[in-house]
Amino acid sequence: MIQVIEDYIPVNIYSRPGLKLKAKRGIVMHYTASPGASASNISKYFASLAQQMVSKGSKGRYASAHFSVDRTSIYCSLPDDEMAYHCGSKTYTQEALKKLGSYPNNSTVGIEMCIEKDGSIHEETFNRVVDLAVYLIQQRGFPEVFFTHKEVVGWKDCPLPWIKQPDQYERFKQAVHRKLNSLVEPAAMEDDEMNQVLNYAEWAWRELDQYIGDAYKDQIIHEQAWVEKARKRALTYGELLMLKVIIDERRRKGMQSQRD
Repeated sequence: MIQVIEDYIPVNIYSRPGLKLKAKRGIVMHYTASPGASASNISKYFASLAQQMVSKGSKGRYASAHFSVDRTSIYCSLPDDEMAYHCGSKTYTQEALKKLGSYPNNSTVGIEMCIEKDGSIHEETFNRVVDLAVYLIQQRGFPEVFFTHKEVVGWKDCPLPWIKQPDQYERFKQAVHRKLNSLVEPAAMEDDEMNQVLNYAEWAWRELDQYIGDAYKDQIIHEQAWVEKARKRALTYGELLMLKVIIDERRRKGMQSQRD
């Protein structure tokens, strides 16, 4: 179980509007652009925006992210079911509009990765971010859908270390995928357990409805029966495991072919 330090910033117009997310559609990856700054410092910066003195004619600075991660800690600046100002823009990429909606801030969770003094992302930070992503998907109902800040807005080179080394971004997504699939191994469950209907809370079923519905709409899967089974709350553990592997792998291959 990951350890998260709750360091909630006060509700304010600049960094925590206090609005609930309209949906959970993806996880957006950022970097702090502040060499050597800790996760605690980043969280304090977001909180400080509430106190900024704005001159007449100025709109002030709007910025925040849900999580800041460094080599030793994860700070949470606002609840992951609230909207943060982490990927707002006047324009968005077509992929972001398709997957995240017209205003991605209200359907995503934002993660800030702290960088070392040389501008790199330390391996311990990398691993901690992998664990956080797995937690958000496994425990908090976010789909295994990742965007860099640049993939959302198109113009911002963020997170810069991954823009410079895209293979590290791919390594991250693969590490998350492997860890998610290792959490439920078919051999670890008896046959009767695999055939049991999922014992999910209503909010989790709604997220699953959307996950499978989006896959059907995007022609990742072609059998509407799976959509209906999710709507009727009749999916079993074994069926979900099979669907997840199929959907995630087909999406990964689809995104790879688009990049190629």
